[in-house]
Order: sequence, then C-alpha cells, then structure tokens
Amino acid sequence: MTWTPWLDLRVRAAAVFALASVTVAVGTIMTAMRDTAVVPAAPLPTMPLATATAAAPAVPVEQLVALAPFSESRTGASEAPQQDAVSLPITLVGTVVGTGRPAAICRLGAGRARILHLGDTLGGLRLLQVTPGRAVFIDAAAVRHELRLSSSRN
Repeated sequence: MTWTPWLDLRVRAAAVFALASVTVAVGTIMTAMRDTAVVPAAPLPTMPLATATAAAPAVPVEQLVALAPFSESRTGASEAPQQDAVSLPITLVGTVVGTGRPAAICRLGAGRARILHLGDTLGGLRLLQVTPGRAVFIDAAAVRHELRLSSSRN
C-alpha cells in the first residue's frame, strides 16, 4: 500500500490551518494599506505652568471685612442718624460680607462684641441686612434702623 498525502487527516488539517492563516494575513495587510482620511484634532492651548493650577476666586478684602473689628485700638464706630432719631444701644464694630453668610460684628452698650448673622437678635433688634460697612436692624414695631461704620476709624 502506498501512502497518499492528501488522504491523511493530519495533512488536510494542516492545509486548512495554513489557508486560514494566509487569509488573515492578507486581510491584515489590506487593512493596513487602506488609505483613509484622518481629520487632525484641534491643537491644545498651551498654558504656562505658573497658571496651570486652579486659583481661588479673588475677593477684595474690603468686601470680606469692612473694618478690623478685633483691633486693640478700636473703641467702636459712630452710628448713622436714625429714621426716628432714637439712639440705639447697639454699636456696629464691623461687617463681614462676600461669604455664604454675611455677618455684622456688633456691641450692645459697653459689652463684648458679638457676631450676628441675618435673623439674629441683639437688644430687641433683629438683623435684617448686611452690606460692606452697613447693617440694617428692625425692631418689634417694624421700624428699620441703619447702622454705619465711621470712615474716620478705617
């Protein structure tokens, strides 16, 4: 009996795998040789290293603290004339704005200065509004009282 290579199962399997390998190789070469248009990406902006870090938003110091309320030489600020010409027992020492919770630093009579947020009461007056150098209070009779910081003590 003579040996015929094509009748051997191992030879047939090797031939099938060889044909599959050649097919994959030709397909890969054809894909690599294909000319497709590539749209270039927009150039990235260049940024100096010094400004590459995120900086906190700049808030002027004048908006954060209208006066130095904790200064040793500070004796208090004068009040603005009131609407009803009544002297208030509260002295405005300073204001803090530009934050999520504006505050007024106030002193009742000769007592210690306290930090008041909107809605807080002191001496029967409720804090209604705070702006740089100014605080507005309201009393039980719904009369508004405005206190201002003295510019001569800045």
